[in-house]
This record gives sequence, C-alpha cells and structure tokens, in this order.
Amino acid sequence: MRWDGRAVIVGLLLAVLGWAAAPWQFARADDQAPWKAPSRAARKKNPIAATADSIARGKAVYIAQCLPCHGPGAKGDGPAGASLTPHPPDLTSAAVASETDGELFWKITNGRKPVPSYEKTWPEEDRWSVINFVRTLGPPVTSTQPSN
Repeated sequence: MRWDGRAVIVGLLLAVLGWAAAPWQFARADDQAPWKAPSRAARKKNPIAATADSIARGKAVYIAQCLPCHGPGAKGDGPAGASLTPHPPDLTSAAVASETDGELFWKITNGRKPVPSYEKTWPEEDRWSVINFVRTLGPPVTSTQPSN
C-alpha cells in the first residue's frame, strides 16, 4: 500500500478547521442560555431617582439607541432586531419588570451578543435613566431589589 501525503494533509486540515470552529459552536449555545446577572450586580440600587427629568433623559437615549432593535413600543419588534438571534426581548413584559434595576444595569453595561456593551459609550447616568424610562412601559414593579 502506498502512502498518500495529500490525504494526510487534507485530513489534518479538516481536523484543524473542525477544532477552530468548535469555540464558535459553544459561543452560540452560550448566547442562547438564560442571561442572568451575578447576584452582586442584581443587588445594586439605582442611584438616579425616577423623576420626570430622568425618565425624559432615558426616553431620549432609548429613542436614539434602543428603538431600532426594541421597537417604538419596546416590544422587541424594531426593524433592526428582526434579524437578530436571539430576538430583542419585550421590555414591557412581566419578565423584564421582575428583574431588578441592578440586573438591567448589568446587562446594559456588559452586553451579550447581539447586545453591545454600553459601558464605554453611555454615561452611567444614561444607563440608569434608560432603566427608569423602561419601568414606565411595563406592568408596575412592586420592588426592584431582590428579596434575598
């Protein structure tokens, strides 16, 4: 039997390509996992009072930055969000309302594909003000702090 170097090279090339693609597979699966903020972040309190000025500021940031994906009614149906996986959540939902301000702040700050991190692009006050605005959209929140 004769040794064929081309077959070995092709086999090694396929093995390397398969190995290189593996992290992308894990990243995609991880992007689909529930997005949970660390408990320390969840306990963080919103230092910006939900005043008319803060809510107006949050609304202005939302319209400029969030509306394309989350939509004009914050239902997750914005034109840019239609092609995203996972789709943007409905910010008016009970699920979002049940998250603490700290959890939402952590998510806005850190991001997760396809949501970018806004840590360096939005001032901290804007991130908290967006949360104050989002709180006006959904069901009333009895507490924005964790019970434990």
